[in-house]
Amino acid sequence: MSDASSRVRILNLPRPRIALVSSHLGRWPHRRHDWFAALATACSHLVPAGSTLLSAAGTTTAPYLRRCAELFGHRIETKSVRRVTRQTRDRLCVEEADTVIILSARNHSRTASLVTELIQRPREIRPVVWFARKPSLVPPAAATQWESHGARSFPSRRRTPATRRTIPATAQLATVEDTTRDDWLIHCTRECDGPWPGQSREEYLDNLILGRVESDHSVQCTLRRILVDGRLRAVSRPVRGAPPAVSFTSCPLEQLGSLRVFRPHRGRWDFEPYGLAISRDWLIARGTRPVVYREHPDLSGEDPLEQPAVSGENRRIDWTAEQEWRHPGDIELSEIPPDRGLVLVGQDTDVAAVADQSRWPIAVISRFRKDDTAIQ
Repeated sequence: MSDASSRVRILNLPRPRIALVSSHLGRWPHRRHDWFAALATACSHLVPAGSTLLSAAGTTTAPYLRRCAELFGHRIETKSVRRVTRQTRDRLCVEEADTVIILSARNHSRTASLVTELIQRPREIRPVVWFARKPSLVPPAAATQWESHGARSFPSRRRTPATRRTIPATAQLATVEDTTRDDWLIHCTRECDGPWPGQSREEYLDNLILGRVESDHSVQCTLRRILVDGRLRAVSRPVRGAPPAVSFTSCPLEQLGSLRVFRPHRGRWDFEPYGLAISRDWLIARGTRPVVYREHPDLSGEDPLEQPAVSGENRRIDWTAEQEWRHPGDIELSEIPPDRGLVLVGQDTDVAAVADQSRWPIAVISRFRKDDTAIQ
């Protein structure tokens, strides 16, 4: 057989068709290092280069498969989901796959039920089934059962270790005099559940999939990024036509821990003990004003500083407790004098992450009081 004929035959060989399925990942992908380790291992070491990854919109793996195909040398095939319910879209890929890879499966989940159904089929008519061998991804009892029916497990590759910072000798901690001033307005930071402002979607996905240190979007990293960026960015308000603004609370520093609350409808914590305290007088001189709380019948929808006093069923959430103020537009941190700001962190162990970027004293909130938390 000629070399040319061999090449043609190789090119015509069918490409393995791969379905990667998973239980719900959650709102905070950056927390799931184990899941992305399994995804990267499967795409880089488990399946042959040039495989076809089957993708269906609305499944857990769909947002990441196209980038995985580009990173690891595979093809992507997107299945039509017209008239296919979200609950059955994983099955759409599984039924056409030569190999099925389970990245995670919670007990009693649709994914677990799908795997159980697969492994009970006769081996000659079912795809090869692999699953991530890690208790945080697949419960041990399920792993044992699947293996007894011929499913295969694979270990995840190790992740890049996080960078550990040491506290610089020049780190300046806030004094009692600094923290007891009644002039502070406080801006609290939050976790980021997607790309940073200005970050490309491609870079965000690469950081997650490849396990880079930069994939961390925790509240601590949000604070550090603000300091590095040198700006508090204004965000859009829910009031129609209102300009973007930066929010603050006039709550005293020593009481900040008591405001920390989990909002189930938003899936996040409000008033995390991380952020910046800025002089009220300095902010007022630049247009910062207190929010006007009104009952729902009195809301005009035109006042950029108005805010409902309560919300939720049975008026369950009292927004007035936030004591909110708003600054119109971004705040350039370089304009804040050294004696008009504080950097706030939750624990002593957080100081190292911000000390080399802070122009202001650092206040550790846990030193004030025990952190009380609530759920609303």
